[in-house]
Amino acid sequence: MKKKSLFFDGLKSYFAQYSCFKALFVVNSRLENKSILKKIALVGNPNCGKTSLFNVLTGLNQKVGNYPGVTVDKRSGKFSLPNQERVELLDLPGAYSLSSNSLDEEVVQKILLNPNNPDYPELVLMVVDATNLQRNLFFASQVYDLQIPMILVLNMVDVLEKDRIALNIEKLNAQFSCPIVSISARKKMGIAALEAAIVDFDWSRSSKDSFLDLSTISNPNNLDDSKALLTKQNNYQRFKILNQVEKLTWLEKQTSLLELAKKHDFGYGKELLEINARYQKINQLVEQVLPKKRNNSNQKVTQRLDKIATHPIFGLFTFLFIFFVIFQVIFSVAAYPMDWIDGGMAHLGNLVSAALAPGLLNDFLVNGLIAGIGGVLVFLPQIMLLFGMITLLEDTGYLARVSFMSDGILRKFGMNGKSVIPLVSGFACAIPAIMAARTIENKKERLITIFITPLMSCSARLPVYIFLVAFIVPDKNVWGFLNLQGLMMMLMYLLGVVVSFIAALIINFFLRKQAEGSFILELPNYKIPSLRNAYNSMINKGFTFMKEAGKIIVIAAIVIWALGNIVPSEAQERIDQKYSRIELEGSMEPETIEFQKNSELLEYSYLGAIGKSIEPVIRPLGFDWKIGIAIAASFAAREVFVGTMATIYAVEDDPDSPRGLKGIKFTYPVAFSLLIFYVFALQCMSTIAIVRQETGGWKWPAIQFVSFTLLAYFAAWVTYLIVS
Repeated sequence: MKKKSLFFDGLKSYFAQYSCFKALFVVNSRLENKSILKKIALVGNPNCGKTSLFNVLTGLNQKVGNYPGVTVDKRSGKFSLPNQERVELLDLPGAYSLSSNSLDEEVVQKILLNPNNPDYPELVLMVVDATNLQRNLFFASQVYDLQIPMILVLNMVDVLEKDRIALNIEKLNAQFSCPIVSISARKKMGIAALEAAIVDFDWSRSSKDSFLDLSTISNPNNLDDSKALLTKQNNYQRFKILNQVEKLTWLEKQTSLLELAKKHDFGYGKELLEINARYQKINQLVEQVLPKKRNNSNQKVTQRLDKIATHPIFGLFTFLFIFFVIFQVIFSVAAYPMDWIDGGMAHLGNLVSAALAPGLLNDFLVNGLIAGIGGVLVFLPQIMLLFGMITLLEDTGYLARVSFMSDGILRKFGMNGKSVIPLVSGFACAIPAIMAARTIENKKERLITIFITPLMSCSARLPVYIFLVAFIVPDKNVWGFLNLQGLMMMLMYLLGVVVSFIAALIINFFLRKQAEGSFILELPNYKIPSLRNAYNSMINKGFTFMKEAGKIIVIAAIVIWALGNIVPSEAQERIDQKYSRIELEGSMEPETIEFQKNSELLEYSYLGAIGKSIEPVIRPLGFDWKIGIAIAASFAAREVFVGTMATIYAVEDDPDSPRGLKGIKFTYPVAFSLLIFYVFALQCMSTIAIVRQETGGWKWPAIQFVSFTLLAYFAAWVTYLIVS
């Protein structure tokens, strides 16, 4: 009885402790949630150093996603102030004004003009490039007039100090009656002062001052009429909403506001009056804040470098050299971590295979699940390196020059200068290249860029090209240095480029009713890039890829494994009996028996059934059911084609053979037809997954897959007829 009592006492004590711990956990969670009271937004122009400041304040304590409905990065992070208070920091996309001309500006407008928005900030850190006050103060003055509590952050003051320029902060404070802090985010100067300003900020304070007197450009009574519809907005927020009411689909009473805007003549005319009035006042202010005589050494360096970087001839060679280096890094440097990942996943597969008994579960875990995860991870080095280097180029200011130089040509095909980065990056890998198209503001131009990028021959096509070109062109040199096989491969790359631009013209024709994008681009001064920004970009883009596209790729890899490894029971039994008899006879080596058995199992699998079912369709191209299986299997990744051909033909890899594999005998027309097919076919589920992510649905990936497949089929058919 005593033991029973002790048992129950102990049990009660355990639950009491558990309840205490649970209560403590709940209290701590609530305290932590309550401690995150402050929602701060980082706001500023592109290239003002806003992202650098975000990285300095939050470190790696960041979350990256997309704003609802648009593929614009939503970056948020948490950090502790010197008084141990926790705050949430939202890095809003770079914008030039509160008039939306791009997806980025639309997001900023949607948040700052709508107090009901869940991301509406309690405090704005308005980051201003101190070396370019005239342009930056326009947006800063607009945000100031929203009357959201604000701290004006003057960034890049180290550049001014280098040129011995001293800003007159008192004159600036006379127009902006808010705390003003000078910093250099790149050199981490003034960060402590900024954090102290946040701690000391009077959160209950909301300035009623305005930079611009709206009564000079609009009748105040007209704005008063909108108070019943826009109850939480101040007069300037109402002014901006009424001027752009047609674009603001998030408005609850848009129809009534449209009628009111028409009644009082709000719109483009009032916007122009505002721009003119603001710049008049800003120009006067800048003359007072900045010394009249100043010698900007950074600007002189920029002018000298631009004589080369934007030159019609030298600029082109500079561009080619820089991207040659980028591709060398992607192909050579990324090869090491890719091999490590490949080897690591293979080692993991061997461990799992050895730990489990042979069978379907073993094969599923090793060749389905682990191989699928490995197929996602292996892309990471290329994605992270590409985005890291793009960030470095963007930080230096060179990326703006590339866009500027290529805009004239690309605009003829329905794109703009910012399309050049995704298109060129497509030669490495279409996945990060398509993700890079996020920088293109106009929806139509971004869509065309995403659509044609897979036609750039990526690195995954290289093994297929090498394998098939060996059947077509002899491995000989002409004139002592020109390799015929290399020339043939270069022609395949050029063919993809030419057809991609023809496709762009066609898409542009069908989408011509959509508005053309305005290509407004600032050419910032050159500066030393931030390694921290590059590192954060690599981490964030890698995480986004793994989260969004990775799950689709893994699922698709498992489905393809299932199709290739599940064999109807009758066929399975017959093949097992056949090779058991051969094994007993001892007429073959065990390795050969296993290889040929796997080949036959693949033939009678559901993937083999697909290959045989599409044989009548692909027969006009010169393909048989074996090639059909390889085409179906290579949907996982194009390079799988070569390995599948080896398996289905039951031949071994021979690195010394010019054709790579012994025993596979393609005729010249079949090899040529296959080569052309793979130039155009969208045989890559990873690309389809990323297009689905970037376009927000299955419509465009479906159109892309069908149109590229039909193009590949027709081109291969014509090639087979001509060559035969």
